[in-house]
Order: sequence, then structure tokens, then C-alpha cells
Amino acid sequence: MAQDDEATKPPRRRKGGVRAVGQALSKVTAAAYGKRGFAQGDILRHWPEIAGELLARHTLPDRIIFPRGQRTGGLLHLQAGNSAVATEVQHLEPLIVEKVNTYFGYGAVRGIHIFQRPLPPREDTTPTPPRTLSPAERAALERDLKAVTDPDLRRALEGLGQAVRRRRGDGG
Repeated sequence: MAQDDEATKPPRRRKGGVRAVGQALSKVTAAAYGKRGFAQGDILRHWPEIAGELLARHTLPDRIIFPRGQRTGGLLHLQAGNSAVATEVQHLEPLIVEKVNTYFGYGAVRGIHIFQRPLPPREDTTPTPPRTLSPAERAALERDLKAVTDPDLRRALEGLGQAVRRRRGDGG
């Protein structure tokens, strides 16, 4: 009889609906980041905004060690890619500490421990140069713009047309 009740019940629906991958991923990575002193890994994700693009290219936060039972006055362990960067970080330490604390909104860090180690490879973020249009693509664009007489509008539409044709790559 209990089996009959189970068969007639509608299937249970999951709560919560669709969630972003980043939201679920943050729960998975929270424990690993927490062991390294990073509350939610925000400092790692936002290091370029905190330290500036140039310094972020040559440094990487490794962990924050807090005094036992506290979440303030920590020591940021910062990996520098080479000795020149390490020296620069030493000179910039007060500024970096201030930027990190401004990011957190409280005195999370009191100092920096710098250690030198090669940085992991980073994704190449240099944009690939746009391809040049073929003579047939240029001729087709000229045909399309023949009726446009306003020089400013024509220049703008020509730039747009070139960008679209470069992306599509099909010439039409």
C-alpha cells in the first residue's frame, strides 16, 4: 500500500532553479581559498584591480596568514616573479597594504612577506591583429557604400563594414 502512495505522488522538484556556474564554483573553491587565508578568493580574482595591471603581471598573492583567532592584521605572502620585482614590491609595500585594506574595507593586512618564485604561465591577453580584407571584400564594401554621400557617415560605415567583414571572414 505504501508503494501505491509513492507511485501516485508527483516527482519532487528541486529548489533553486538555474544557477550561474561561478556561484556554484565559489562554494567549491571556498574551502581551498579559506585554508590559504583568502575569505572568498576575491583577492586572487581581483588582484589586477587591487595592485594595478603592471604589478599584477609580475606578482601573485599566495596566502594571508592572520594572527590566531583574528581576521585582521594579517601578513600577505606575495610571490614575485624575479628579484627586480621583489625589490619594487618592498618599496611599494605601504601602498600595496593600503590598497588591499581599501579593497577589503578594513585592516585585513598589516604587512607583506615577499618570496621569489617563477610565476605560473598566464593566458596571452594580447589581441590578435585584425585580418586584412581581400580585394573582393573591399570591392563589395565599396559597392555597398556607393550611395552614401556624407563623408563622416561614409567613414563610419566603412569602419563598421570592415570590422563586420573581418569577423565573419566570408566576404559577404
